[in-house]
Amino acid sequence: MTRPFAGATAIVTGAASGIGAEIARQMATGGAFVLATDVAEEPLHAVIGEIKRAGGSARAMRVDVADRADVQDAVDEVVAEFGRLDYMVNNAGVGIFGEVETVSLDESDTTVDVNLRGVLNGVMIAYRQMLRQRSGHIVSTASAAGLVPVPLQVHYTATKHAVVGLHKALALEAEEAGIRTTVFCPAWVESGMFDTATLHGSMSVPNPRAIVPVRPLPTEEAVRRLLRGVRRGRRFVITPFYARLGWWLERLSPQASHQLHRLMLREVRKRTARARSKV
Repeated sequence: MTRPFAGATAIVTGAASGIGAEIARQMATGGAFVLATDVAEEPLHAVIGEIKRAGGSARAMRVDVADRADVQDAVDEVVAEFGRLDYMVNNAGVGIFGEVETVSLDESDTTVDVNLRGVLNGVMIAYRQMLRQRSGHIVSTASAAGLVPVPLQVHYTATKHAVVGLHKALALEAEEAGIRTTVFCPAWVESGMFDTATLHGSMSVPNPRAIVPVRPLPTEEAVRRLLRGVRRGRRFVITPFYARLGWWLERLSPQASHQLHRLMLREVRKRTARARSKV
């Protein structure tokens, strides 16, 4: 069996659930040693147990990505044991959704701290190590919301646009240093995001999945597509097809993109009204 990450070392943040857990599983079963990190320790250890039972090599470490000392400790641990860090996967994120006025200032601070500052910490600390090695690959999970305007996700969209911009600029410098970069921009993935998200306003319904007007992509398939793109050195991995179409529309006609997402907002609100009428 081909092991595409055989002998590699990786750190995956936000690995206790969803996309991060699946990245850790697939990289470990692909032959990498994975230091899986999260603030949720109990589910993180459960993921490590699954990986080891499947024959993979992984270890858990509690890391708050908004704390640069925690991120530095994670990088130092891998380098001390293996002498290098091959992959830094900045995946940790939070979702706090609803009309912009329903999200508190403290919640917006949390969104920025985790979704943007956490990625910056991972990028900057890993990049310095990779410069010393003259090799490595930095991967960050953004979102289709980093490419197009997504209503009811204003704060989330702002941070994800920032992550995409960070990677666009980083790629230019990293190429000269022999370091690869990939930014992952999935649309809706059935990753359990709504199970951990904070939902306000129109998003606050008993079953938020029912009000999203698109079909989710299975987590396993989303991660397979990401890691295929990573192996091929792709700077962007945008999936599924409607995420790529939305990206093209946003670049070709921002006004048309605005109108499309305005219609989507109206559709979500209609679905919210129907969902609440059934309660």
